[in-house]
Amino acid sequence: MLKTMRASFHQLKWTLFAVIIVFVLGFVFFSGSNWGGNASSQVVAKVGGDQVSAVEFDRVYQNQVQKYRELYKGSFSPDLARALDLPRQVLDGMIERKLRLEAARRLKLTVSDDELARAIASLSYFQENGQFIGAQRYSERLRLAGMYPETFEEGVREDLLVEKYGALVKASVAVPEADVRKEFSAKNDKATIEYILVPSSRMEGALEPSEADLKAYYEKNRERYRSPEQRRANYLLVDKLKVRAKMPVSDAEVRAEYEAKKATFVVPEQVNASHILVSVDPKGGPEADAKARAKAEALAARAKAGEDFAKLATENTDDPNGKENGGQLPPFGRGQMVPEFEKAAFDMKPGEIRGPVKTSYGYHVIKLTAKTAAGTKSLEDVRSGISGELAERKATAETDRMARELAGKVRALKTKSDEELRKLQSDVVTYNTTDWFSKSGPIAGIGANADFSKEAWSLKVGEVSTKPISTPRGPAFVRPLAERPAGIQPLAEVRATVVEDWKSERRQKDALEKLAPAAKELGSGTSLADLAKRYETEVKTTPEFGPEGPVPDLGAAPRLLEEVFKTPSGQAGSPVPVPSGFVLFRVLTRAEGNPSAFATQKAQLTDTLRGKEAERLIRAVVAQMRADRKIEINEELLNSFLPAQQKTRRG
Repeated sequence: MLKTMRASFHQLKWTLFAVIIVFVLGFVFFSGSNWGGNASSQVVAKVGGDQVSAVEFDRVYQNQVQKYRELYKGSFSPDLARALDLPRQVLDGMIERKLRLEAARRLKLTVSDDELARAIASLSYFQENGQFIGAQRYSERLRLAGMYPETFEEGVREDLLVEKYGALVKASVAVPEADVRKEFSAKNDKATIEYILVPSSRMEGALEPSEADLKAYYEKNRERYRSPEQRRANYLLVDKLKVRAKMPVSDAEVRAEYEAKKATFVVPEQVNASHILVSVDPKGGPEADAKARAKAEALAARAKAGEDFAKLATENTDDPNGKENGGQLPPFGRGQMVPEFEKAAFDMKPGEIRGPVKTSYGYHVIKLTAKTAAGTKSLEDVRSGISGELAERKATAETDRMARELAGKVRALKTKSDEELRKLQSDVVTYNTTDWFSKSGPIAGIGANADFSKEAWSLKVGEVSTKPISTPRGPAFVRPLAERPAGIQPLAEVRATVVEDWKSERRQKDALEKLAPAAKELGSGTSLADLAKRYETEVKTTPEFGPEGPVPDLGAAPRLLEEVFKTPSGQAGSPVPVPSGFVLFRVLTRAEGNPSAFATQKAQLTDTLRGKEAERLIRAVVAQMRADRKIEINEELLNSFLPAQQKTRRG
């Protein structure tokens, strides 16, 4: 169902996504990545007998990129995409979806054509005046969004099947009443406190453990330092950053690239606008329509009279996103709005307010804030981007060439000894040694890299891989150096970690001991204001919060929540550590949920708990299926979706 207006101001395919997000994973078609070969036949992953094609993956991946761009409001960068390892996140979600579908089919669950038709017809995007728009217009809308009805319907069918599976598992879950009452308390109990926050820095002393302290702590917490079977390895690395530093890009190359791609730098006419949406109750008939129009007319009159448009939008719009940003919309061009809204916006002058404008979403009051004429970005506007892309392209080609050359040298080595491998170093090829790493854990200097780990564990100690392994830093050749069984790591190897763990616990223990007398003073009548002066901080009072938190201004503080909700109103609690320091508090009010409300909320709370438990059970089943299936990932193809490893892509 359509719940936001904001999505409708992106390209139609994104509008459609927002409308039916619970049914379809994404709708941007394969965007022509620089993979080589026939993209339609390439496979990103194999999941047992099923597979994730490049086309299918690209569709979902591009959708996720768009969502992150909206979430980060223009600050979503290629570096952030790489840091998030976004392609792998998306692939993990797609694999989980396929396994859920398999679990549903195992139970012989199906979705009938009638169920599919009813689900599609119920979507407001395909309705007018509460009625389905008809098969022909339905197909036209999908094709305008770049989709085929068959593809869309298959996606909806699969989502309904996953939904059915979830509902079946949920129906099998029984929730004890004690759990429901606990959830009721968590949702309905409330408290307010006054408190002071003593920063950690004010409680720290010069703490250094003696050797005896360290050994005692290590022995007491040995299990904390247990590790699985581990290996260490050497590896040759063609360092791509070093290669790139040797790849200058000339002004002539930048100019040639600009001319070759000039058409891609054309910026269409765009406008910036804000709006106030007054939705119309679809079941209210003419009376509801007239009421909505009258409200929109009144708001338009107030805006034209000079009232703050952003404030009017925040207080009155039915667009949820508009309430958060004063009705402001992202810049948009022609073809990105519903026709009525587009025509009005492009006919307006900056600063003009117009409305009501009727669309299928309701009545809009529109304020145009800026208009940008169509044009082509100048070379200077795009120079840095072009230069970076050319440098990356040249560095990638040279890095690949050097990796092939290095592979030949590795294969030609007689003994492949440590000494021979060291001789292959150069100003861009480095020889490195890892720390101990497990089969599934990250590797210092490499990160989480399934291909590197797989090669490092499949080779015998002393052997060398003869094919380059793709890593974020460049192609690598690994040589397992040593292996040790699972067990407790020796103190000598985890000494630095043990020291920090000891210090952290000791700091907290000492701080709580120092604050304990102050807590007693508070309980005996000393004011928080007096204690605030002593610790050079300030007294704060919270608004109401519940047992699940968060505590306003303090965030996630489970120990504080626990203390607050076992401390009677008017009394002081024990000092409590929180992420930013230590809290001394007094409970101002404590209110338990109204017992008479339990009967009203019981059904909904039970349903929520059943849903949570069903999801936990489903995740457990999927995790086991994942462990049982042979899942093969085309790492090279997957990595090609990272911005640094591909040409410019359409988003």
